[in-house]
Amino acid sequence: MKRVVAALVVLFLVFYIMTSPDAAANIVHNTWQVAVNVAHGVGTFLNKLAS
Repeated sequence: MKRVVAALVVLFLVFYIMTSPDAAANIVHNTWQVAVNVAHGVGTFLNKLAS
């Protein structure tokens, strides 16, 4: 069952990227920006905590 669900998710992602590459790129870009902002916030928190 896990393999079937994983395969369906992968197929959906491939289909989405092929049919709407601009929207897929925007999603990846925004996700990356969120990850960078979270990492920056954690770094700032740890700096404040250490000082």
